[in-house]
Amino acid sequence: MAPANTTDSGKAQPTTATDAKADAVKPEPTLSTTSAGSTSGSKPADAKLSKNETASNTAHAKSTAGATAPPPPPVEPAQPKSSNAGKVLAIIAIIIAILLAAILYWHGHNQALAQAEQVKQLQQQLQQQQQQVQDALSAAEGKQAKQLASVTSQQDGVNEQLEGLSRKILDLDTKRPNDWMLAEAEYLVRMAGRKLWLEQDGVSAAMMLANADERLAAVNDPSLAPVRRALAEDIAAIKSVPKVDREGLVIKLNSISNQVDKLKLDGVILAQAAEPDFTVSGSVSDWKENLKKSWSSFSDDFVTVRRRDGKVDALLSPQQHWYLSENLKGTLLQAQLAIYRDQQEIYDSALEQAGDWLTTYFADDSVRQFMLEQIEQLRGQQIKVEYPQQFSAQDNLKQLLDDRLQRLLTGQ
Repeated sequence: MAPANTTDSGKAQPTTATDAKADAVKPEPTLSTTSAGSTSGSKPADAKLSKNETASNTAHAKSTAGATAPPPPPVEPAQPKSSNAGKVLAIIAIIIAILLAAILYWHGHNQALAQAEQVKQLQQQLQQQQQQVQDALSAAEGKQAKQLASVTSQQDGVNEQLEGLSRKILDLDTKRPNDWMLAEAEYLVRMAGRKLWLEQDGVSAAMMLANADERLAAVNDPSLAPVRRALAEDIAAIKSVPKVDREGLVIKLNSISNQVDKLKLDGVILAQAAEPDFTVSGSVSDWKENLKKSWSSFSDDFVTVRRRDGKVDALLSPQQHWYLSENLKGTLLQAQLAIYRDQQEIYDSALEQAGDWLTTYFADDSVRQFMLEQIEQLRGQQIKVEYPQQFSAQDNLKQLLDDRLQRLLTGQ
């Protein structure tokens, strides 16, 4: 095989038989010999010539061998491996890109379908809600219209009733003016009951009942005789109740309480000791007794011993004295509250307790005597009073007014 020729581009070109023949007909170079003296001056040229001759001989030998040998088959040019790998990678990348694009398109298409379905469902729900709201509004409007019609009809009925009552009241003013005096008498009876049972003021209650009787007397109606009789009985029952001067009792108790700070504590009172008898008798037989008396009279100037029989109470400290005074004031205040509450037992107990403390712990002076006298006077007072539970004339008046009003409304 002939060697491949190289071109400027560096690629190997195949050698053909025509090229081999051209090399065979090339003339052989002539060798010229020079003398030894001339060769010394042209050494570089000879070296180049020897190299050319060697190459020529080698080419000639190859051409001769090629003339006798059969021509070689054409050789395909070698493809570079790097370009094939790049193409494969490019194809793989294109395939991956196509797959990714297909996946993204499929995913986006599915999301679009799901969103479209959700939007459709939301629209359906919105339509249903709008329909429900419309139905509710329609029902509410219908109900409101019915209620308005009912209220309007009721209002018309009330207006008619008011007009009828107005006409009847005008007729009452012209025909039965005495009925107003009956209503005033009934009001006075009710106010008398409040005065008696709430304020326990029997005097004011009796005066109001008497005024009510005067109103009935001014009517000059014989049919009111039972009512006036009941009023007279109620007035008598109130006047028969014993009067309690509550304000006077409270003022007296308050004056007693103001004297507490002037009291003095009771001191220790000892029993009177008996004086010894030192008189000597004239009898000789009493010499022992006379000697004893003489000795006692002599020693009495140095040491004195006296026996006292009796109970001695301990003195109170200043703090206990203050507590005692405050407790006494509180007891008197409790009696004052019992007067307004009709608590007879508490009233009597408080006065008894105050009297015991005055007698036990305080000195016997004019202040204590005054307080004990006042407390003794207040003990006999009766503060609890039994009032009538109900006025008999009140029911009669109320029934009379109801009957007259009923006859007026019915037009009788």
